Order: sequence, then C-alpha cells, then structure tokens
Amino acid sequence: MHAAELKPNITVRGPLFPEPVQVIVAIPMGASVKLVGKGTQSNSVYEPILTAEQLSLLTASPAHEPFDGDARKFRLGIEAMRLGLAYEYDPYFSLSIARVDPLPHQLEAVYDYFMRLPRIRFLLADDPGAGKTIMAGLLIKELKIRGLVKRVLIITPANLTFQWQRELKDKFRENFEVIRSDVLRANYGMNPWQEKDQVVTSVSWVSRIEDAKDSLLRSRWDLVIVDEAHKMSAYSSEKKTLAYQLGEALSNMTDHYLLMTATPHKGDPENFCLFLELLDRDVYGDIRSLEEAMARHEAPFYLRRVKEALVTFPEPETGHVKALFTRRNVTTSEFQISDEELDFYDRLTRYVEDQSIKAAADDSARGRALAFTMAMLQRRFASSLYAVRRSLERMRDKRERILKDPEGHRREQMNKRLPEDFEDLTDEEQQEIISQLEDVVASVDPAALREEIAELTKLINHARELEAREVETKLTALKDLLTKQGVFADPKMKLLVFTEHKDTLDFLAGDGREGRPLGKLREWGLSLTQIHGGMKIGDRDTPGTRIFAEREFRESAQVLVATEAAGEGINLQFCWLMINYDIPWNPVRLEQRMGRIHRYGQEKDCLIFNFVSTNTREGRVLAKLFERIEAIQDDLDPKRTGKIFNVLGDVFPANQLEKMLRDMYAHNQMTEELIKQRIVQQIDLRRFEGITQSTLEGLAKKELNLSAIVGKSAEAKERRLVPEVIEDFFLSAGPLTGVSPKPVKAGTHAYRLGRLPRNLWPTGERLEPRFGKLGHEYGNIVFDKELLKQDATLEWVTPGHPLFEVVREDVLGQVQEHLKRGAVFFDLHSQAPYRLDVFSASIRDGRGNVLSRRLFVVQTGMDGKTAIKQPTIFLDLAAAETPPAVPDDAHLPDRSQVEIVLLEQALQPLLEESRREREREVATISRHIELSLNTIINRENLLLADLVSQKESGSTEPGLEGRIKISEDKLLELDHRLQRRRAELAQERQCSIGDIQHIGRAWVLPHPERAAPGIAPMVSDPEIERIAVQAVIAHEEAEGRVVESVEADNRGFDLISRRPHPEDPKTAIDVRFIEVKGRAHTGEIALTSNEYKTAQRLANDYWLYVVFHCATPNPSVNILRNPATLDWQPIVKVEHYRLKADSIRQPVELREDRAAYRTEKGDEPTC
Repeated sequence: MHAAELKPNITVRGPLFPEPVQVIVAIPMGASVKLVGKGTQSNSVYEPILTAEQLSLLTASPAHEPFDGDARKFRLGIEAMRLGLAYEYDPYFSLSIARVDPLPHQLEAVYDYFMRLPRIRFLLADDPGAGKTIMAGLLIKELKIRGLVKRVLIITPANLTFQWQRELKDKFRENFEVIRSDVLRANYGMNPWQEKDQVVTSVSWVSRIEDAKDSLLRSRWDLVIVDEAHKMSAYSSEKKTLAYQLGEALSNMTDHYLLMTATPHKGDPENFCLFLELLDRDVYGDIRSLEEAMARHEAPFYLRRVKEALVTFPEPETGHVKALFTRRNVTTSEFQISDEELDFYDRLTRYVEDQSIKAAADDSARGRALAFTMAMLQRRFASSLYAVRRSLERMRDKRERILKDPEGHRREQMNKRLPEDFEDLTDEEQQEIISQLEDVVASVDPAALREEIAELTKLINHARELEAREVETKLTALKDLLTKQGVFADPKMKLLVFTEHKDTLDFLAGDGREGRPLGKLREWGLSLTQIHGGMKIGDRDTPGTRIFAEREFRESAQVLVATEAAGEGINLQFCWLMINYDIPWNPVRLEQRMGRIHRYGQEKDCLIFNFVSTNTREGRVLAKLFERIEAIQDDLDPKRTGKIFNVLGDVFPANQLEKMLRDMYAHNQMTEELIKQRIVQQIDLRRFEGITQSTLEGLAKKELNLSAIVGKSAEAKERRLVPEVIEDFFLSAGPLTGVSPKPVKAGTHAYRLGRLPRNLWPTGERLEPRFGKLGHEYGNIVFDKELLKQDATLEWVTPGHPLFEVVREDVLGQVQEHLKRGAVFFDLHSQAPYRLDVFSASIRDGRGNVLSRRLFVVQTGMDGKTAIKQPTIFLDLAAAETPPAVPDDAHLPDRSQVEIVLLEQALQPLLEESRREREREVATISRHIELSLNTIINRENLLLADLVSQKESGSTEPGLEGRIKISEDKLLELDHRLQRRRAELAQERQCSIGDIQHIGRAWVLPHPERAAPGIAPMVSDPEIERIAVQAVIAHEEAEGRVVESVEADNRGFDLISRRPHPEDPKTAIDVRFIEVKGRAHTGEIALTSNEYKTAQRLANDYWLYVVFHCATPNPSVNILRNPATLDWQPIVKVEHYRLKADSIRQPVELREDRAAYRTEKGDEPTC
C-alpha cells in the first residue's frame, strides 16, 4: 500500500504488527510516514515510522465497506463479542457459569456491595451458615471473567482448607492448591507461593512458621480472602499478634482484600476499629469514624446480616418467604456411670493427677505436653472404656521401649511439643500429635518408669475386666435413646454420631478386621458408614474416602459415625438427628459439629443430644456449661437459631475449659467448684448481650432489601445466558476452529468432542491465567448444567470455561475481515432498507479502571433518522447468501456523525449512571477518611503544641527534642496520607467515556420473499401491532399488573408484566415476559429466531399473547404460556418459526391458569 492510502479509521495488517491496527492519523515525514494507530485486540498504541518498502508489506481494509463479507460470519463475530461481555448485561452473571443457586443475601453481598467498589476492601460479618464460600466463589468468578484478578490467595483455619478447596472446585470449577509444610519442603529453593496462582493455606501455620511467612510475603496477589478473620485480631496497637501482623502485610500486597467472620469483635469498639484498619487504616484510623458509621447506620467496607434476615426468594404465587434455618433443639442427655466404672474412674484420676503434678513442676515443652496427654486420658474415659484402654496400652508399650533405650528417647523428645494452634488443626493432624505425645514421660529414671508401667498395667487389666463384663452405662443409655427416637423401627431415619476419638469410633462402628473390634452399632443390626481423619478426602466414587462415605450415608447407610474430620467440609443436611457421644472441651468444635446438619437445605428441625455423665467431675462441669447455655438461649434465642453457640467461642475461648481442668488435675489452685463458678461468671446473660447487641449489631441488617434483589433477579432471568444460546454459538463456531462436536445421541444435547486441534493450544496458554487450563482432549460435553444431574462426568461448557473461551477468541480473530468488509442482511418486517453500525465503548474512572464495556448498535434509516439498538438485533435478521447491491448512503450521517448519536443517546446516559453510582460510594469513604485522619492530625497537633510549649518554657526534660521531631514527622506523614487519599478519591470520582471502537457496518434490506404467498401472512403490520400491544397492556393493567414496554430493545419480547406483592408494591412476586403478535383478523403466527430462542430460554416465564381481530372494534387476546413447547415449523429462508392458527384456537392446557389470572369471556377466538 502507499502512504496516501493511510486514512483515519482504516485497519492495517502485516508482519510489522502483532495484531490488526486501526489508523488514528498518518503524518508524512519526508519519504517516510509516521503512523499513529491502536491495536484492535489489545488497545495498545503503535507509533512506528514506516518507509515506503515497509508500507508495501501492509494490507488495509477498504476505506469504504464493499459489503461483500459473509453475513453469517459477521453475525457470529458480533455474538462472540456479545458473549465475551455477557457479564455486562446479566446483573448476576456468575450464576450462569457456576453450579450454585444463590440465595438473596448472597446476591446482595456480591453484587450490591463487593462489585460496586473500585478496590474491594471488605469485611463480611454474616452469622454462620450464610454460605461464605458461595459469596467468595461468586466474587472470584466475576473478577476473573472481567480480567481483574489472576492470582488469588485464600487463608483459613487449618481444619477448613479442604472445605474451601472442595467447594470452589465442585461449585465454581476453580482449582486451588493447598500449601502446607510438605509443599514448602518439596519445593525447597523455589517459592511455591509465586509459582501457583490459586492457593489455600492456613492462617496459624503461615503466622507461626517463619519460612512460610517470609516466602509468602515475597509474593504478590490480586485478591486475598481470609476466612475466620477474627483470628487476625490484635489486643492493641502496641500488642499485635503474629496473625494480625500477617494481616497487615497481606493488606499491603494486594488490591482486593476480603475478610470474613461471624464474630469480628467482642463488644470492644477500639479493638474493632483496629481490626478494620486491616482494610483501610485511613478510613478507620480513629474511633470517631466508627461512631459516625453508627450514627448514619452505614459503614464503609462492612456488611453484617443476622440469621433472621437470611430468607429464601418469595414464592411466585403467594409472595411468602421462608426462613433459611430451621430450629436447633439441643438437649443434654444425662446419665450416671455405675459404681464399678466409678472405681476405675477414681483409679485413673489418681494416676492422671500424680502425673499432672509432676508435669506442672516441669515448666518446659515436655511438661506441657505431659499435662496435655494426661487430660486426654480423662477425655478418652468420658468417650469410652475401649478408647481409654487403647491409650493406656499404647502408653505402656512406649514406656517399655523407653526403658530399653532411655538416652535415645531423650534425644527424640527434643522437638516434641504441643503446638499453640492445636485446636485449629485438622482431625488427622491432631490425632498424629496426640500419638506422638503419648510417649512423653515425666522422668526416664528406670525405677520411676517401672513403677508407672506397673500402674498402667493395673489400669489396663481393670478396663479389660469391665469390658468383658460389658459394664458400660453410657452404651446402655445410647441404645435406650435410639429406641426412644425410633431409629431401630425406621430404617430410613438417618443418625449422625460424633466422637472425638478414633478408638471410640472403632468401638461403635468397627468392622471386626485387622485388630478392630466389631462395632456395637453393627451388632445392633444398624447399617452404617464412618468418617475419620485417617481417611483421604477422595471423591464420591472412591470407596474408603470421606466424600464416598458422605454419599454412602445419603444414599444407603442409616448411621454415620464420625470424628471431627466430618466437621470439616462434609455437608449432611439430609440428616436431622445427631448424638454427641462425647463432648469436645473446645466449644467451637461443638458448633462445627452441629453445623454439619443445621445448615441451609435442612428442611426439618434438628434434634441434638449431648451425652454427659453427671457423677464425674468433668461431666458435672460440662452439665453446668450446658445448663447456663440453655438458660441464656431462653432469653436471647427463643427461636433456637443457634446464635448462642455461634458466639460461645468468644465468651469461652477454645482452650480455656481444658486449661482449667488440667490445673485441677495438677492441684494448681483450681477445683471443680471453682471451674463451675468461672462458667457461671463467663456464660452470663449480660456478656452474651454485650456481644450479640454490641456496636457490631448496631450496624447489622435485620432484613434484606428483597424488592431490589427480586427485581434484579427478574432482570437477570431475562438477560441470563442460557444453554440454548451457548450451544447454538458453540456448534456454529466450533467447525471454524477445527472443533467438531458430534451428538452423543439424538435429542440429548450432549456432544462427543475428542482431541482439540493444535492450533488452539497457544490461545489456551494465553488465556489460562483468566479461565484455567485448556485440556487437549475432551470426552462428552454439555451446555446445560441441569444435565449434570443425570451424569456428573459430563464436561459443562459455558462462558468462562477455557474450551468455550478459546473457541470464542479464535473465531473472533477469524471473522475480523468480514466485520471490516461489511455484510448484508434481510428483514422480513421492514419495508425500507436501513444501516447498522456496531460499536464497543467503555466507561473508565480517573485511575484507569474500566467500570463498564458494552456493545452498541446504531440504526440509520434511509430518511437519516437514527436509533440505538441491542446487538441481539442480528438474531432477528436473515443472512443474505449472495450479497446484493446496497443503497447509496452518501446522504446519510457518516461515521463521525453516527458516533455523536451513540454518544448522546447511549453513552452519556450510561456515563451519568456510572458517575452517580461511583459518587455515592466515594462520598461515604471520603467522609470517613476526612473524619478519621483529621481527628488524628488534630490530636497530634495538640501533642506537638504541648511539647513545643514545654521547650519554650525552658524544660530540660531528656529526649524532649527527639519527641518533638517524632511528632513533626508524624504530622508530615499524616498530611501526606490525607492529600494522597484525597487525590486518589478525586480520580475515582471522575468517570469518562473511554475508547469508542467501530466494529463493523451492515446493511439490512427488506426480505425479497416478504410478498411470497407462503411468507406474506407472517409479515407484521406496524399499525396492527400497535393496536395489539395496546390491547394487551389494557388487559394486564385490568388484572392489577404493572406493564413496561421494551419493544425497541430487541430482547425477544415486547412487554414485561409484573404483579406487585400485596404488602410491598415495590416487590414483584410474578414477572412475565410477553411477546405480542397481532393479526387484522386471524392467521398464522411467526416468531423470529431471536424470539423463538428467548421463548426456549425463559420457558414458563415467556408468554405469547396473540391478538386476533385487531382491525375490528373488539380485538381478542389469546394467551399461550411457554409457547416453545408447541409444534413450530422452521422457515429456513427467512429464519422464522411458524405456528398455524389451528394451534391457537383451543389452547386449553396452555391458557393462563384460572386461579392466578382470569381472561375475559370475549377473549375466545372467533374465526
């Protein structure tokens, strides 16, 4: 090409550029020319100086479109772009691509709070059971699909890492790797934090292990999510915990930071303020900012909804909403051990106390480990005779080994200690530590060891004797309870039994093999399965794994016996009866157990029994604890939602009960009565009120804005990407890329794919950070997630799936030439030609963040009149097989004039909407920053003034000059922070229209067949259609419905009709998407391709209102619900679907059901 051909807006290609470049301007520079252009794919700016020889290597799109492009490929390109921006049109986009059906409060959090922030810094403090992983997963999906995040770090307690990993994979197809010490060791010399893009890890492990923390802090993340974030609380600004310091470091190394916890503070506003500083130290630098939030009932970056606010969507017919949680009835099942068992208990207690006193005298890791092991013996006795006997046997065997080599044992013990975060570890890790600590001894002196071994042997023999005589009162109490609850009488009744100890699990559920006993529940004839820490996570098809056991319990086994391993990521809401066969001394564990069945999806009230022996010291202490809880529940939680147990861990810290009992065993100023007194003091109504009705609760939402959520849900339902649209696109686009889906079986919508062509692999690698790894081979694929219920092994392909995105991206590249050359379409219902210009444009803020990017179509008629249309307009048109001649458009607005129309009619309103929304968010943050930082600055000014006054009065206090310098430096730093935040917020406030790109131009001509005998009856008449729409609107309004016309939007229907809630007019409890078809008298009815696909998509929410006799004074309205189920005949050459009038004459089963909606008698068709 020549320099003279380089005109603005043409697109050039060639070896000089990595992508097509749209020319902005060409500047002559002697024999060369400077080209300033923009990449059509990356928006990168290019400014090369090109010689005549280099220009000859370029090819250019024509200055004026010849309109000889393939219309089908043109339309495919527009669809590819539209599907790539689907998140802009669907307000709840993630629902189309995730295996979840979220609840109103989950949608509110993600879409009304998180996604509105330019930089997500947020504390989500909902009550337990709200589904935090669902909300986090939706957020991850939304941010990744927009290309806003690539690297995601999730930090949780150790015992929840698996639950997060599993739920994100199962529900969102997001693969996260768990990084623990073994991964760190295996990657010695490398930094696995930087190598992996999606990681789950444990807060306590990273805080405590220096190597783990150091290597983590050398990495950078786009999004950090912290679960149970209250573990990062600090005692004060001077006394910061390791976990809080980690939280501060993470805050500085990520843009998006989401903290999640049900208990962010314990009624202490200053502590809460310090915690909120992790999100933004400027907004919450001073307590006055929190007071301001309380006064206005709004707090930046903060959301809490109480359990009462968590409800379902309203029932379509009644508008009734259902509470998310059933009642949780917790009962203490008291029993007394027999005199024979009591003799053994007393003997064991004497041994435990003797060893505990020795441990208390040894203020070292060994002493603490021994004290822990002794307390564990008492817990095992409370669990079962079998469990305590097995522990005693292992301890005796280990002491006999120590006797043979005391020095070797001493060397081994050097590193054995009880980890500080023991309570946060997984069941498997806890059992391993307990096993290791069983060989910790007070002394390796041979005489002392022999004496201890002799005592252990006596205890073992005593236990064996009781077991042989089957003297175990607790077991009898269990059988009586199961009989009373009807477990033996009803094989379909599910029962969950929890125990802390694997030995007790074997005692109850053992299979009688490899040294395990035959479990008592098996002896009683119950079918059962089990879950314990020694089992791998596995999957639903691998026997012997936890997920398989969960499935087995759901489908066949009547009873599940489990250790705490089932309190971690196992969902059992199909079971409502639970027995805690023994009670964990950590109240948080108790809540985790109950949460397995008392969660969303549970349809019955839960019944939970806590087994407690009232004639042992430990049992009486636990009975007192439950007695106090029950009394407080009567006052604060009469509906038994479980909220008292939710905050029990804050009132009564995790290890406090065990510590008091260990002090009691060691005679360390602690007795049973003192422990009970402490329980009475701490489990106190006022303390619980202090937490549940603290400043935190002052900001809690007691109810959801359901009307807004329901309204948005109706909009989302209509705009949602549905399987038919995705399937149509993929089947059309696939063959262009070398992907050829073959139907597995006719009518199943499942396709066999096989190996992908190599030409797609590089695109897959390029898109991997956003969409995940592209497989090189796929088996059977589907586009509808409902089909997964029939076969979970199918691959579900949607936008956001690497396969779909690679095909979409590849096709988009292939059709660029057709978009630039233009194409011709036919419109069956238009009498005159018109022109369509397709644009993309964005709205950005002052910091360069893209707030919105959309596709627009500008329609220009032959009379020069313009209108904005949706990109779906191309689905209503028929592609011209052979491009015909197009009209001369010299008299029509040129591209720059069309851009002005786009700017004034579409972009300015969108800009104004974005600006209003951004201003609302920024104003709140700005107000709090000004208040917080100015309060701190004023306080520091007063301090400095006092110091200067001291100096001027001649004070000789040592260090005064240094303190003045420190104060002056702090003021400078605070002022700099204030000015920097003001500048950042000013940038975030400013919204502007970004890059406007012209995608392509098409002509639309009247269909040449519109007068043909078989086609003419399907052609619409504008006046008849107007009368039909008026008749339908009048009809709907007479039924008390509110009608909105969307005829100009090409949505695949004409009207949205809403029935308001009788008590809340803002909430629509029934929404109908209505397509209106009018006929002068009677006749055939036809739907465009877009209307037909929309009817398929919306199914029962789509209504076809056929209005006959529009040319008479009495039009008749005929109503068909879900018309896609009727027998439509495709008319390929006009891309319509035809329904004969005979199908409408007697639509009895398809008429609106009479209970909810009545038609007038005159509505029957009278042909």
